[in-house]
Amino acid sequence: MDFDTALKEVGEFGSFQKKIFFITNILAFTVNSQMLIMVFTAAKPEWSCPNSATQCNTDGSICSNAHFTTNFTSISSEFGLICDESYKAEVVQSVYMLGTLIAAPLTGNLGDTYGRKKLWIVTYTGTCIFAFISAFSTSYHMYLVCRFFVGFFVGGCGLIIFVLTTESVGIAYRGFVGIVQQTFFTLFLVVLGGLAYLIPDWRQLTLITLLPAIIQVFFFKSTPESPRWLVSKGRNREAEEVLSEAARVNKGHKMNLVLRSKIQEKKEDSSKGIISIFMHRTTCLITLNLCLSFFVNSLVYYGLSLNVKNLGGSLHVNFILSALVEFPSYVISFFLMTWLGRRKTIFIFMMGASISCFACMRLLESPSSTQYLISSVAMLGKFFISSSFSIIYVYGSELLPTVVRNSGLGVASVANRIGGILCPGVVALGEHSKSMPMLVFAACAFVSGVVGLKLPETKGRALPETFEDVDNSSKLYAKS
Repeated sequence: MDFDTALKEVGEFGSFQKKIFFITNILAFTVNSQMLIMVFTAAKPEWSCPNSATQCNTDGSICSNAHFTTNFTSISSEFGLICDESYKAEVVQSVYMLGTLIAAPLTGNLGDTYGRKKLWIVTYTGTCIFAFISAFSTSYHMYLVCRFFVGFFVGGCGLIIFVLTTESVGIAYRGFVGIVQQTFFTLFLVVLGGLAYLIPDWRQLTLITLLPAIIQVFFFKSTPESPRWLVSKGRNREAEEVLSEAARVNKGHKMNLVLRSKIQEKKEDSSKGIISIFMHRTTCLITLNLCLSFFVNSLVYYGLSLNVKNLGGSLHVNFILSALVEFPSYVISFFLMTWLGRRKTIFIFMMGASISCFACMRLLESPSSTQYLISSVAMLGKFFISSSFSIIYVYGSELLPTVVRNSGLGVASVANRIGGILCPGVVALGEHSKSMPMLVFAACAFVSGVVGLKLPETKGRALPETFEDVDNSSKLYAKS
């Protein structure tokens, strides 16, 4: 029997898959928290000089005996990243994003070559090691180097966790698993905001986020390799053993399964990774379309998120509220993607984000607009883009064949990181015109939504295993 038929026999989302899902997502708190922990660990403190001055000197310097008046510590207060040195805190985040950018294609290819589980263990362990070292940094440059490597390993780990879990479940549960993973991410952000409020010391906060790592060694051994990846490599006997164990856990009895390999390409074709993606016309066009969608989703999502520090009031409360607005978006996106399919749902959400950003732009241009109204419309835009973002990884994994799935998502993740890196530059346009960033976000969301309609629908379809499977399900892109 083929893989999807075998998966139905053993159980598409039973105790076996739930265990994998729970383990990977609980441990993912360490990974997810590293993405936005800089909001707190690099927070700029309030300060004053003995003469009561609270402004930088005209030459950009600060008095030698400045006193910090806030009740928290951060790298900004500890390493003196104030006034003419304040830009260095932003450099740390840029270096972190550079690490994720470099990691995305590299780890994607390694995951397709050496397996999901091995790469998960390496990247998760690397994240924990360098995050731990960063908590004991004695200088700014030491912290900067640590954050680069944290970003590098996080960039690979987040992707591999998603692929490992979605490849282990059946067709009917892929959308559900993808959305719940996004919900876990948002939940962890809420937890991070609460921890940052209770633990004002940046070093202690960093160490607390590493607590799940204590139990990682016990879970690594009990987590199996992706059986779908094993089949893609022709290692059917190992895949049969994993599925037989799944049957025992899910249904309480052993099953003797004989898988029929669907891999028809030569072995060297499946080992080319990223190169083979662009040598195959259909997969290449799909990947490029996904890159645009990943880029725009990242640009708009992080662009709207950057405004948190400018809302006024408590940084912790604003951070938590900004995360909470994403919860209803995940619920709605799950039901819509199940009802309408992936392609139409993403199009609706991208149009909603575009219209919201355009409306916010018009409000910013109107002197009679209230701050409450502007913020509400901006939050509506974040609701729509969060909904789209929660689906795009699921959609991407369903469009790409198993032999290059991790590599393809790695390439799309590069576009994702570029969007995150360019985002501060787009937001900086607001110094010249407050409405300009919203115009850029609105235009990008509109273009991405329209272009995305060329992608094939994947609702209810088996995951493609080979390039031929992609051709059969993507007639619009396939050669005639």
